[in-house]
Parts: sequence; C-alpha cells; structure tokens
Amino acid sequence: MSGILPQALVVLEAMTAWMLATSSAVADAAASIGLHNEALTLGSSILLAAFLGALVLSLGKKDQAKVFTSKRTKSSIHDLIEEDFRNMGMPQEPHLEGGFLPPTRLIHSNSLEAFDFDNENCSGQFLVLHRPTYDSKLDSSGNYRYGDYFAGKKRLWEIRFRFHFKRRVSLCDLFFGAELEAYVPVNAATKRVMDLSVSGMRQVVGDRLYHTLGEATGDGEREQPAILLPLWAFDQFLETPEGETPPELTDPNLPTYGHKRVGQLREYKRLMDALDLRPGPTFTFCFWGVSRFCDVMTWQATGIPIFTPIDLNLYCGKPPLHLVMYTLNGDDEKRHLQSRKTYFFRVCFWSSLKRPDKDVVMKVAGQSLDLLKRRRKHLSNLPKAASQGLSLFGLNVFQCCVDRESAPASCVS
Repeated sequence: MSGILPQALVVLEAMTAWMLATSSAVADAAASIGLHNEALTLGSSILLAAFLGALVLSLGKKDQAKVFTSKRTKSSIHDLIEEDFRNMGMPQEPHLEGGFLPPTRLIHSNSLEAFDFDNENCSGQFLVLHRPTYDSKLDSSGNYRYGDYFAGKKRLWEIRFRFHFKRRVSLCDLFFGAELEAYVPVNAATKRVMDLSVSGMRQVVGDRLYHTLGEATGDGEREQPAILLPLWAFDQFLETPEGETPPELTDPNLPTYGHKRVGQLREYKRLMDALDLRPGPTFTFCFWGVSRFCDVMTWQATGIPIFTPIDLNLYCGKPPLHLVMYTLNGDDEKRHLQSRKTYFFRVCFWSSLKRPDKDVVMKVAGQSLDLLKRRRKHLSNLPKAASQGLSLFGLNVFQCCVDRESAPASCVS
C-alpha cells in the first residue's frame, strides 16, 4: 500500500489540474456566449477537493476507516433505538434528519410542510427535498413524495430557505456554507490535493471563498473546519415585497419564480450583489448545484467516474454537517472563530442511515424529546399486549391510541 499511495497521488494531482483547467476554460467560453453550466463551474470545483482527498484517505487508511465506522455505528444507537425516532415524528423510510440551533424539534426531508426556525437575527422556514438514492427502482419509478419534481433532473437533493431578516445585513459580511462538527485530521498527501483543488475553486468563486481545515491544537480558541461561499452560490432567489405573500417552499411552481443562476451567471451575480437584505421583504433561496456530486442520503461522494463513490466519513468525519449562514465580528482576526460569528441560520443534519451519536441528537431534538417522553410514559401505562403489538386480523388493536399519543400536538384534534 505504501508504494501505491505516492503513485495514486501523482495521478490524482495531474487529473485534478486537468479537470480544473478544463472546467475554467469551458466556463470562460460559456460565459462569453452567455451560457453557464452549473456542473462545469461551482459544482465540480467545490466538491473536487473532498472527493480526491477522500480517495487518498481510502487508499491509505482502509483498515482504520473500518474500525472507525464500526465504533461510530455502535455508539450512534446507544440508548436511542429506531422506534424512538419514529416516536419523535421521523418517517419510516430512509431520510435526512436533523435540527436547528437554537433547537425547536427534529426535522426531516421530503416533509409535507416546511419547518419554522427563529432566532434573534432572523426567522423563516427550511425545507429539504431528496431522491431515494438508497433504492434505484424507487428512484426510477418516481413513486415517492416530490418524485414528479425530480423527474428529468440530475440533482439528487435540493434545499430551500425563506428568510425574514430582523436587521439589515451587508452582503460583504455574510457567509453561507458548511461547517464540520469537529476537526478531522488529514495526511500530507490529502492536503496537497485539497490545496490544489481549493485554488481552482477560488478561481471560479473569487476571494469570497473561505476554506479551512480547522485547528486540532493550539492556545486559546480553535477554528472549526469549514467551507464558505458567496451568496450567489445559491441557484435561485426571489424577493417578495413586504405586504405580499411569498410562495410556499412546497409550491410545485416555485422553480418558475425569481431568478436562476443557470444560463445567466454574470447577470445573476449582478442581481445578487444588488440585494438589500433588510427587515420587511421575504427572501427565498434555493440550492442544488453541487447535489449531483454529493449523495447525502447514502453519505457518499458520487458522480465522478473512477473516483466515486467514496464514503463522506473519510473526508468529513462522522455526521452531522452544519449548514450555516453568519456574519463575522472584528477585523483584525482572519480566522472564522466561533466567538466572531453571528448566526442567521444554523442547522445540523445527517442521514437516517448514518446517524450520529446520541449526544448530537439530544442537542438539537428540542420539543421532540418531550414527545418521546410522553410516548414512553403512555406505553408504560398501556396493557402489556399493546406494547407487544397484540393484533386482530393483522391490525394492532391499540394502534389508534398509540398513533394519537405519538402524533405532534398540532395534528391531534
């Protein structure tokens, strides 16, 4: 293995340079004739570092990865079992789940309604849509919630935001992107590939891109791993004037509203730079451009021949990921330290197929824990036959009581 790794690194560096050069050349040509392909610029560049870095890790650390995965799976279930997540309102089928900070309740993907969030700087709604990539037949059939929407599209998922800002925000001070839960060590080979890829990403995105591996040791506060992008990384936006009703995030016609980045990159950037993020209007943003390269349901990098699929744990560490929007305080310090951040949006999420440790779930579960406690108390008071699922003609005779108790308060008449 020690002989394979250096050779693999040389090949990866060469292919990375070629892909980035090709991407930039094609993007420039496309821009000159007014075209823009989301996969050629932002999408392929942003995740290339993660994919190639993960491949180097997978070549050199397969045994360690197996041990790590085994330990994570054991600790992740702890004393929260699958039934507990059902009792907290999570779907039976595989899904994305997570929660806001500050916590409200557990949220999940492909929901019938968007989830509300609120903090001292911003309020709004959040919705995640995804394809059932864990089941190719189901995915092809389109017989799942939002299946009609994904028909004919290459994207694997889409995230939608609705923001009501409580104070005016400068676009120059606003960052959008992902943070990791904790520092993830990478070897020298991985870092070399990553640095090359980030350089190419910066050619596309500009100086507004901020990437850090974080800090494992050091005096004082340490920086967390993160990658942050300018606001025009969103693929679609819509400003609804104060007093008018914005479209629901579940609206099938939402893709027809506002402005999209594809096909008009320069004009889109101009319109985005002119946005005045202020109290009053409703701002709607949608993001999907990199989704074809990142299957968050199965927690794998995908979509690049030869390189993928690759376990995202090898690059990101174990779930969750934090999707964030924040401003920074102070000019002297260059690092994005937690003490400098003012969050406008923060949600951590994971796949139900790759759940994190119990402590992470408890931190964001909020009111869902109260629902679980009531459910457990209710079951403890039921006849023993009910908790064991006494059935008559295949039906649980106590199911109506169980469903009523476990349903969210807003659903109980």
